[in-house]
Amino acid sequence: MNASTERYPRTVKCGGTDVEILRMTPRHGSEIAGFVETLSGHDLLFLRRDIGEPKVVEAWMSEIREGRVQSLVAYASGRLVGYTAVIVEKLSWSRHVGELRVLVGPSMRGKGLGRALIQECFMQALDLGLEKLCAQMTVDQTAAIGVFEELGFRAEAVLTKHVKDREGRFHDLALLSHDVGAVQSMLDAYGVSAAFDLHRQGA
Repeated sequence: MNASTERYPRTVKCGGTDVEILRMTPRHGSEIAGFVETLSGHDLLFLRRDIGEPKVVEAWMSEIREGRVQSLVAYASGRLVGYTAVIVEKLSWSRHVGELRVLVGPSMRGKGLGRALIQECFMQALDLGLEKLCAQMTVDQTAAIGVFEELGFRAEAVLTKHVKDREGRFHDLALLSHDVGAVQSMLDAYGVSAAFDLHRQGA
């Protein structure tokens, strides 16, 4: 059993609300549609695929089942209020890079859940041996970009007219990245990784 498996389920406090974070399994797929209904079309633009489409969700659950995608779900008061995904193309030249996707429902925005989920993804990235994490979002999603930058992500590029919304309007995407390898080196230097391993062994 790996470290990321042992961490969950766990509960974090976000804006005074208890949020349970679990590893996503295919059984959570049936709740994605209800979660998507709480989102605007603009919220979905930074995703490579439209999770409002049942076939996309089915493919996503298959990837989880096959171990090709690591995902987490967040629940508050029994409702799905956010999720993450770390996607790795294991057969590509960029298999050391993980694509990070984080989406938080409107009811939990501004309460620190996005930050908490991104931090959880760092632990997953370290466990997977990744060296770099990338995230993308439309350039006008300034609040989300701000959270990523506060956690050490830096802008790498702006992809102009890279996505088209359902009304046919173009939007630019900001590409941000983080050197996970540098984080691992820092943890090693301070002995945090060793302490974490000891904690796992004693759990």
